[in-house]
This record gives sequence, structure tokens and C-alpha cells, in this order.
Amino acid sequence: MADPRLDRLRAVPLFAGCSDQEMRFIASHVEDVDIESGKTLCRKGESGGDFFVILEGKAEVDTGTTKKTLGPGDFFGEIALIDDGPRTATVRSVTAMRSLVLSHDQFRDVLRQNADITVKVLRAVTERLRDATALPSG
Repeated sequence: MADPRLDRLRAVPLFAGCSDQEMRFIASHVEDVDIESGKTLCRKGESGGDFFVILEGKAEVDTGTTKKTLGPGDFFGEIALIDDGPRTATVRSVTAMRSLVLSHDQFRDVLRQNADITVKVLRAVTERLRDATALPSG
């Protein structure tokens, strides 16, 4: 029987380069979580830990200068998985949300146990940062 978490994770660009075996490994660490409307999931300037994939509902991302709404299939928090440093935005649920959540500690366990996933995720995060900051590749 297929695991619906695998399909949800496959839609996340961060995990696009992972094999079926790696996806099953990641899915075994993911929790399916309901989040109430209005809850702040992370704050700009504070260290953060969790990675969220939105399945249902919407969240608002506020960087202090821009605001953006995220919906199903969008994800956030991937930088905090690797770096304990401060967040660059505040994210709050706009509606009740259902999300797949990978905690900082769970993600660290994934990285410790699987070097191939570590390399793929670091590449994906680097690409996303490059796109977000408009840095030239190379």
C-alpha cells in the first residue's frame, strides 16, 4: 500500500533528487500535524527548527519588508534545519493548516544517518538561497 506522505514529499523541490528508498527514509521521520488558525510557526530574528510542508490551508510569510502567502505544496523552514541561526521571516497560519513537519532533531537524525540525502538537501537549499537572493551561480 502506498504511503501518502511519500507523494506529498515528492512534490517538495527540496527532496526532488531523492530516490524512493531515501523518500521512504525521510517519510519515516515526518509527522502529520494540524495547526490552528493564527498560530505563529516561526519568528524573524529567532532561531528556529522545524521544516513544514503545507498540505491544506495557508500561511503568511513576513520578512519585515515583504509579505507572501503560502498554500498547499509550499514549504518553509529548510534553512533552519541546517543552521541554528536566526530566521529571516515570521510565518503565521492564516487559516487552519494541515502540514507535514520534520523537526530540527528529526532532520539532524536523517542527515546523520544518510550522507546521500545530506548532499542532495544541501544542494537544494543552496539553489533555493541562490534564487531567493539572486546570487550568480558558480
